[in-house]
Amino acid sequence: MLSRIRREGQKLAVNGTGINAVQSLSFGYESTAQPITTLGLNKVIYAPGAPQTASIQANSLMVYDDFFIQFTGELPFSGQVDYKNQNVKFTEAYLTSYSSSCSIGEIPSLGMGADIYGEMGTGDYLNFETITPHDTELKIAGYNSININLDEFNTNRVNSYSLDIQTPRTAVYAFNDKTPSEVVSESPLDITMQFSIDADDYKIKNIRFVPEETSFRDVSISINKNNSTENIKTFSFRNMLLVSEQYQSDMNGNVQISFVLKGTVLRV
Repeated sequence: MLSRIRREGQKLAVNGTGINAVQSLSFGYESTAQPITTLGLNKVIYAPGAPQTASIQANSLMVYDDFFIQFTGELPFSGQVDYKNQNVKFTEAYLTSYSSSCSIGEIPSLGMGADIYGEMGTGDYLNFETITPHDTELKIAGYNSININLDEFNTNRVNSYSLDIQTPRTAVYAFNDKTPSEVVSESPLDITMQFSIDADDYKIKNIRFVPEETSFRDVSISINKNNSTENIKTFSFRNMLLVSEQYQSDMNGNVQISFVLKGTVLRV
């Protein structure tokens, strides 16, 4: 009998830890097989054109401690997705992207993408003896509990923010190996931050001083619990380049300043 698999029947676990507040999840692969045709052969033969890999993407609400930021470094992770009476397991996943975003009326969210170089599918690739919850204490941010610092300028009148970190990897293969002998973490990490704030007393930079005076020494986003000084998460970066500023206004809203900053972080 056909039945619908609802959200309560799906679970994601990473390294034996259950991931809470997941909003969306996708994983899969694309075949690398390529057709081969030859003279005198009236059929097509398929052969692997490149090593077979898979990928996984997940988004979750930032209402628990951040579990995925630790994998922007060198560490791989394994996991499983349970649905109905089935499960799909994967091994040797390396994070390739990490993100966070929020707009007015939303709860801050986290996102990740990873390439899978080990196994993926239904099978006994790994066995978590027990799956423990990652965190059980809810930490919900309020609309006025997100602060942005740009050098000496500080405001909590944030309309939206987004953060994207790209963590490139290179897989090293040897002949006859189906999995890489090594996955190299490339440097630097590329970072893009976007904000929209109420203008207040913010001063737009003089375009004649680009780029000499548009490099902020310190940029940070601090997210606290609603009606509390308890910090949920802080993103902080140095030497970010101000790429663009945009003044926006209309008949019904406040004056807003939107800007984009980009930077890099070297791996040690």
